[in-house]
Amino acid sequence: MNVNAFERREQALELRLKVLQAEEERLRGEKTRSIQEARRELKERAGTTL
Repeated sequence: MNVNAFERREQALELRLKVLQAEEERLRGEKTRSIQEARRELKERAGTTL
């Protein structure tokens, strides 16, 4: 496996872990955001429009 393939694999695994953690939080009843809320928050953080 070359370095680029390894890095892509590691990034995919990290993303998978974040998705699993978010799903566990959702199942525990923690507050979630709609797509619109998430988009608005990202725009505010970036100081731009998407």
